[in-house]
Amino acid sequence: MSNGKGKNVKIKISLKIFLLSSFLSTFFDQITKFFIVNFLEKYDGNLNITSFFSLSLVKNKGIIFGFFSYEKAKIFIIFFSITAIFFILWILFLGKTEKYYQFSLGLIVGGIIGNLIDRIKNGYVIDFLNFHFWPVFNFADSFILIGIILFFIRYSRG
Repeated sequence: MSNGKGKNVKIKISLKIFLLSSFLSTFFDQITKFFIVNFLEKYDGNLNITSFFSLSLVKNKGIIFGFFSYEKAKIFIIFFSITAIFFILWILFLGKTEKYYQFSLGLIVGGIIGNLIDRIKNGYVIDFLNFHFWPVFNFADSFILIGIILFFIRYSRG
């Protein structure tokens, strides 16, 4: 790109933290799901740890606590997930490359990708963290929620 004086103007976007947090959160989510599925097969899909927490294998075909779990919603959910990833990349492209933003948005994208992998591979998302007073969820869900909270905390502080 030229600035009119013949000099090249480079747009430099360093996204190392974004890429690292996206990769690590996706990897951690997928590896825990792999091990938990194999582990819980020995316990018929449920292992009580305490009176308020258990590991419970749930095949979530919907979004957010199982809502919209009908078959036609699957395409919409995949489309929405991909759109959300592109929206986040657009935010980064607009200049939100501060390390804090990179980390929080990386968690969100990593969580979305983790659940998207499940949805495309299995047709459902594997959930297993069961606190008995809350719907069963997974680490990808946690990463998405933590990323959103961190993003808005930083955004609200300017």
